[in-house]
Amino acid sequence: MTRTPEEEPATVESAGPRRPVVEGRTMLELLAPRECWELLAGQPLGRLAFLLDDEPCILPVNYAVFDGTVVFRTAGGSKLAAVATYPSVAFEVDGHDADRRTGWSVLLVGRPQEVRDPATIRALEALGLEPWPVGAKLHWVRLTPHRVTGRRLLPRTA
Repeated sequence: MTRTPEEEPATVESAGPRRPVVEGRTMLELLAPRECWELLAGQPLGRLAFLLDDEPCILPVNYAVFDGTVVFRTAGGSKLAAVATYPSVAFEVDGHDADRRTGWSVLLVGRPQEVRDPATIRALEALGLEPWPVGAKLHWVRLTPHRVTGRRLLPRTA
């Protein structure tokens, strides 16, 4: 169960108007924040990007959308260490249709925080989000984005 925000947070940058690019053969559409959140809410798996030992690291996480944020569960490993160490991470979700050569991508950039408030943890537990990997994932992480952007690759024109 995921929820999309009733209103886009005031701090979220707009992707601006939709516009085609690349010489009229391939169309790239910039997505509005509300459409980005709708796409995020419809997918179960995303990628968390952060620095690990000063090197880029991108790991898959299953997640839920909760009150204008993205939440996921994790063990006490590299993702949790990144939350404690770095003030900003990226989170990406995408979809594609290989036959039609179309797809979309949504990128969030923001501050991750471990959720420690018992009332919030109870609300997150009620989402029913179960980690895909085996093992105890006792920590909840909440990503509050300050930037939400998205793009869609449209089919080629004749």
